[in-house]
Amino acid sequence: MKTSVVLQPSNIRMGEIINELLSSQDPFYNKVWFISAFANARAIERLAENILVSKNRGAQISIIVGFDVKSTSAEALRSINSLEVNSILVHNARRGHTFHPKVYLFESTASKAILFVGSSNLTDGGLYTNYEASSQTTFNLPQDETEYDEMLSSLDRYLHPQGNTAQVLSNELINILVRRGEVPTEREVAENHRHSLSLGDRSDTPASPFGVEIINRPSRTRRATTASVISQTRKARQATSAPENSVGDLVWQKISLPPSDVQRQTGNVTGGLRLTQARWSVNDNPIDQTTYFRNDVFGNLTWREWRTLPYSERTEADFDFYVLGESYGIHQLMISHKPSGEAGQHNYTTILHWGELGDIIRELNLVGRTFSLYAPPSGEIEPFTIHIT
Repeated sequence: MKTSVVLQPSNIRMGEIINELLSSQDPFYNKVWFISAFANARAIERLAENILVSKNRGAQISIIVGFDVKSTSAEALRSINSLEVNSILVHNARRGHTFHPKVYLFESTASKAILFVGSSNLTDGGLYTNYEASSQTTFNLPQDETEYDEMLSSLDRYLHPQGNTAQVLSNELINILVRRGEVPTEREVAENHRHSLSLGDRSDTPASPFGVEIINRPSRTRRATTASVISQTRKARQATSAPENSVGDLVWQKISLPPSDVQRQTGNVTGGLRLTQARWSVNDNPIDQTTYFRNDVFGNLTWREWRTLPYSERTEADFDFYVLGESYGIHQLMISHKPSGEAGQHNYTTILHWGELGDIIRELNLVGRTFSLYAPPSGEIEPFTIHIT
């Protein structure tokens, strides 16, 4: 028996470990448990393919999750239910008793077992970008069988939850929880998070004394599908092919980026990319940049007042980010819109703020490059895709 520590993101991500174990051939882990306080759809999306492959090879897979404090989304539960594995929801209806464990167990009968106990929820942050720590205990069987049996006995309440606080996951159960307001949508979770962040935007709020460490998310995994066909009426330069895994239409392109858009001008940097007209047309009609980005491209996002004088709005969205053929993962960026920026001269009114990517953009020296913006996959609000070539 051997015990070690997994530190994320210092050495490896839990999501990568889990996917590697799910796809392992030698040994093949024929019993798998995921036990987590919270879950979101993106984490399930990243694991789904290997879960299904493992299940089809005969593995018994159990996913046991909670939904307290509205941190598990309806989309996550529906994604889990669609996998058709043994899925259980755990919840104590009495206040103050949150279901909060994070346990992952992989067993290859009579050969090997690996147990993780730590802080990683079944969420994109928990498996990839948060600062997390988990103990990893490896049991070599049958020599460690006594210790393994003792561990199984101690964890039995979580591995096989019983009683009226445990319910088999079903679409009917999900719909009940949604109607009760106990399980929010992913959009509602994001809006609540953004609202809490906006509380610190007041002018009298001190600047944070903490710095930023960029931790890239892996590129979003998407179901195999053909990229949407771009309208034949668009100009030839607009028919640039999307990144390989993009499924959204090309909605805007800016050729020959100026220094001010990529943090390379002399003096104070703007901190963002100006969303200008850039000779872009839709169905052979030049766009009105003062409304196109706010109402058409980003119109489905939740906008809120940012500043009063002059009046401006802001919102945030996830962007799958590629530069010169390399993926930089998914990042949340702010978009601001100031109607008065038009100033009677049809100027730009909307800016995409680089935020945590600002230093990277400057270091890459992207002056003169081409910026392409793609809509989210069909039927989704996020992520958008940025491709700089």
